[in-house]
Amino acid sequence: MYHYKLQVLILSQDNCIYDAVSAIEPLTGFEHELFLKQSADAAVKTADVIICELPEAVLADVVKNSKKDAAVIFCAAADTLDSRDEIYSQALADIWIKPYSKSFVTFKLRKLFEQIKITKDRNLAQGYIETAINSIPSLIWFKDIRGAHLKVNDSFCRAVGKTKEDIEGRGHYYIWDMKKEEYEQGEYICLESEEIVLQEKKTCIFDEKVKTKHGMRQFKTYKSPIFDDNEQLIGTVGIAHDVTDLENMGAELEVILRNLPFAVLLTNEAGKIINANDFCAQYFAAGKEAIIGQEYLQWKQQNLANMSEINAKGYADARVIVGKREKNLEIYEKPIFDVFGTAVGMLCMCRDVTVERHLEKKIIYSANTDQLTDLYNRRYFYEYMTRNKIMSRHVNLFYIDLDNFKKINDEYGHQVGDTALVMVAKLLKQTFSGDFLARIGGDEFLVVVLGEKTDAELAAMAETFLNGLQQSIVSNDKFSVLSASVGIAVSDVLTDIDLLIRQSDAALYEAKRNGKKQYKIYHK
Repeated sequence: MYHYKLQVLILSQDNCIYDAVSAIEPLTGFEHELFLKQSADAAVKTADVIICELPEAVLADVVKNSKKDAAVIFCAAADTLDSRDEIYSQALADIWIKPYSKSFVTFKLRKLFEQIKITKDRNLAQGYIETAINSIPSLIWFKDIRGAHLKVNDSFCRAVGKTKEDIEGRGHYYIWDMKKEEYEQGEYICLESEEIVLQEKKTCIFDEKVKTKHGMRQFKTYKSPIFDDNEQLIGTVGIAHDVTDLENMGAELEVILRNLPFAVLLTNEAGKIINANDFCAQYFAAGKEAIIGQEYLQWKQQNLANMSEINAKGYADARVIVGKREKNLEIYEKPIFDVFGTAVGMLCMCRDVTVERHLEKKIIYSANTDQLTDLYNRRYFYEYMTRNKIMSRHVNLFYIDLDNFKKINDEYGHQVGDTALVMVAKLLKQTFSGDFLARIGGDEFLVVVLGEKTDAELAAMAETFLNGLQQSIVSNDKFSVLSASVGIAVSDVLTDIDLLIRQSDAALYEAKRNGKKQYKIYHK
């Protein structure tokens, strides 16, 4: 969205600093412009980052002449810092104690550049919010949990006849020029509706009468709770549409549809689309004008052909191609009834849930998978074994434990040990392609092979894996001591999962006791 040239002024003869800055890759949206000077000059007034290794008097001038948000870094030996405490505490972004390495400078500057980007991104996001809310004719406000107004838009200011500076931080009675007694005697419900939203912890819609600078007005108000990162309630946001002058419900409906952040369609009792909002053009090839007048069922066949079945709550999923990207949509259908309970139409809402679905998949994947080996974990092993009636089928369980794995960790470190685990996981995927694989401990693995197998077939699988492991370690001296032992257990119908694990573990123990690098099949 933005591109920024980050000016870095180096007031030092230390080439280490210049080399470090030159080697840092600019962050997204940034480019670096370096100035290497022996003394302070006009560049001080425009630089974003100033790295200074000059006498105290010059440093004071640099701080004084630099722009307001510049990050000034002072480089000095430790024994020269005592007399500059006041300057350091008030004006400097950082102090680098000499001597320092290029890696130190690189680390410090990268962190500083990241912080500058965070500030730029935050200011841009703030600009987005300000532009968006001030472009909307409806009244918008944000309140903290005590009811103080934190932010309002221009429409809100016009309604109350006050500036943002006068409004922000103040409460309801002051802003609307009302006395508490007047509020209690009128038909106002503004404060009560705030309490309802805080109690319900969800978006609520109200019809509210408000005394404004332009007289009494009727608002259709949408109020929603705001939560912090810890899901704690910290305030509310409100959007009020002035519906005082609307001549009919159709006009009021247009206001609502226009401000909803997702696609909405309305049909009549004959199934023909009679209204839609402009958001439809973001999801479908045809915009609002082309959609209105179509038969709803025909429109669905053309635009939502892969839509899933509508569930009991009226929701379904669908995929659409927008430009060259695929989006996941959540479809909501609900019949519309008149005051006599007769169906007079259908409401269809389409919401983009692409990011939500992606995050759900990532969360499920992280919960079920071992991050290092990309195999399933112990938790998902039990879930897999208990679903789809796995234990009612013939199950062959391979319990694999690496021999002498601790020696590799002790001698070469855990990074080499991790490499060995990844190698074993890759070999398991090749050997047991299509079977269920899990890492259940440090160097312990489980393989679930479904279907009735003879001892000879199970032995062949185990030998293929063991031979493959020996071939894999030949090219790496660090893995020369590594081998594996395998215990195999075969289930009867409805054998308990933990019993099957104990049986395979007993076979594994026998393989270990007989010299390792081998397999054993459990027999009762």
